[in-house]
Amino acid sequence: MQAKNFKVLIGQIENNYDMDANIKRINISIQKYTKADNLDLIMFPETALVGYYYKQAKDIEPYLEEYGKGKTYEFCRQIAQRLNTYVICGYPEKDGDKKYNSGILVDRNGQPILNIRKKHLYETDKSWASEGNEFQYYDFTNTKNQKIRFGFGICMDINAYEFIQETDNFALALFCKQNNCEGLIFISAWTDNELDSDQVTPIHDYWYWRLYPLVNRKKGDQNKSFVFICSDKCGKDEKCTYFGGSCIFKINPNKMVATLNKRNESYLVCDVQL
Repeated sequence: MQAKNFKVLIGQIENNYDMDANIKRINISIQKYTKADNLDLIMFPETALVGYYYKQAKDIEPYLEEYGKGKTYEFCRQIAQRLNTYVICGYPEKDGDKKYNSGILVDRNGQPILNIRKKHLYETDKSWASEGNEFQYYDFTNTKNQKIRFGFGICMDINAYEFIQETDNFALALFCKQNNCEGLIFISAWTDNELDSDQVTPIHDYWYWRLYPLVNRKKGDQNKSFVFICSDKCGKDEKCTYFGGSCIFKINPNKMVATLNKRNESYLVCDVQL
């Protein structure tokens, strides 16, 4: 089987609520990249351009956008067209009377092609967001015209629904397995509960464990190679500190490909072989 490559640029973005300043700062940070870099995907985390924590539903109202409209979409469209790449970015969505914690995916021409809604809500989401209905996947075409299928998850999606372990079936990992996904695109605003430690390994190990159904555990298991690609928030707000630690790792065989640290807004470029 011919090897496949997928070149990704991960943005690890600091949490704050100044959308215009965030857009300006990110565009300055990535202005050095051109179409000659042959990127397949640029990733930005959950609610990337605005803050994550809102005490009440009314507090998020100024930041809500319809799918394929508004500042987040324009931000993604311009980057996609300039660099000829797919772009995914988390944003707070409004759809009629409902609100969702979502991610928009645009194609290389800047057209919106997928709206991903967070299915498993974290406690912080529940002040304003409704649950998404289903997990999703998309067949990307890389710069070598090869098809690569990725599933999508937003933060809490990787966990058991409502943290109910008794009914836990590793739903997101099983979705990826049942739909023959070759990897998972994971955008998050993961809480850092170990503020005195700079270690990223414990959380990476946890994410790896949440992919349990995809891992070859014993001789004879037939799971394929799989890649996990994460763009996470860093920084903090009045409620919590965000983990950072954006990374790429592979399973079957297991390998940490690349990672960022916990503390700083930063970027990672990697040409991943699947």
